[in-house]
This record gives sequence, C-alpha cells and structure tokens, in this order.
Amino acid sequence: MGNPLDEIAELEELRRQAENLSRRLAAGDRMAARASARDSAEVVRVALGADGRIDSVEILPHWRRQTPADQLGAAIVEAADEAARRRSEAWVYGVSQAASIDSELPEPPAPLPSAADPVGDSSVNYARSLLYVLKDSFARLDELEGEAERAALSSSTAADADDRVRVTLTGERLAAVSFDESWFRSAHAGQLGAAVTQAVQQGYADRVKAAPLRNSWPYNELDRMTGDPAQLLANLGLAPRQSPRSN
Repeated sequence: MGNPLDEIAELEELRRQAENLSRRLAAGDRMAARASARDSAEVVRVALGADGRIDSVEILPHWRRQTPADQLGAAIVEAADEAARRRSEAWVYGVSQAASIDSELPEPPAPLPSAADPVGDSSVNYARSLLYVLKDSFARLDELEGEAERAALSSSTAADADDRVRVTLTGERLAAVSFDESWFRSAHAGQLGAAVTQAVQQGYADRVKAAPLRNSWPYNELDRMTGDPAQLLANLGLAPRQSPRSN
C-alpha cells in the first residue's frame, strides 16, 4: 500500500501543472479574442468573436473604387479566412509565450505533505457528475461522430431578414456571399456590411438547429461543464477558483 502523504504530494504537483496549463490556455484565449483581418484589396474587414465565429463584417466606404462589384463576395470570404488564420496563429503564440515565461520561472518549493485532503467535497461531487456525463457521452460517441462529420462537410445557405444577402457556410466556414442585384446597386457600405453580418449569424443559428444530437443530453451538459478550461480545473479542485468580477 502506498504512502498517503506521497499521494497528496503527487496531487499537489498535479494541481501546479494544472494551474500552468490553465494559465497558458487563458493566454491563448486572450491573444485570439480580438482577431480580425482585411482582404488583400482592403475593402472588407471581418472581426471574429471569442468563439471563432464571424462577429461582424464591415464594408469600407471606398470599396467601389477599389474592387469590381462582382468580386465583393469573394473579398468578404478572403477576409474571413484571413481572420481565422490570424486567430489560430494568435492563440498558438499566446500559449507559447506563456509556456516560455513558465520555463524561465524558478521551480516552486515542493509542498509540505499534509494529512488533510486537499480536494473538497464539492470537487469530488463535481468529478462524479462529470464522469457520469462522460459515460453517457461515450455511449453515443459513434452517433455524435457521424453527425459532426456530416456537419463539417455539409453546406447550408442562409439569408438576412429581407433576403437581400445570401451566404453559404461549409461547416462553420464562410464559403460564399451573394447579393440581390437591384438592392446591391444602391446600398451603401454600412447597409452591405450589416446585411452580410445578419445573414452569417442566421446561418450559424440554423446549423445549431440542424444538429439535434449535439445539442441534447448529454452533450449540451458536457459543453456546459467543460466549455471553460480554467473553470473546469477549478471545479475539479486542480486550480484556484476565479474571483467574481466587481462591477
């Protein structure tokens, strides 16, 4: 039988490693949170949200002088792809920088073993709940995998409320944008950007509705419990709990 104090020391080391991982993931999220890009002609700017989806599409006022009208849709797609690429690079850079800083810090002194259990009842109960959800999730994993593969390869079309802009999403990537020609000729840049943004947001909403398994038990509960890595580690007693923000 192993020494209980050794097991406690191992758990404290795991806690320290989890804190480092949580800090690195948070650094990556911070770096990627404000990803945006323009197309090569610099007539479109696409900004992404924290979830990596398109948050806004801005058509710059001078766009008609810079690019042919029939190329505006392609310019929007180009800007969206570039924003996604920059977001990915920013996330990797943030994680790498945090890891580099961690490697330069002196190793903390080894924690003194204690007979007290460092994991509270709430963490144990949370872990049990998570295991229960994971068990149910694994039982239907083949079904979920099939649904995810179909969603990633499938294309869907959505429009803004007035059907002036239509967008095509392949998976969650913006693949094409088209406009109602009569409206397009007289619309100003602000109207164009707002309508494209609305159409894209509708496309995302439609894709969520089209994935009934992904948004049902137990996967919706698994998303809730594991969506924030830092909070997950805290709930499991492997990292400090975040203090609530003051107003």
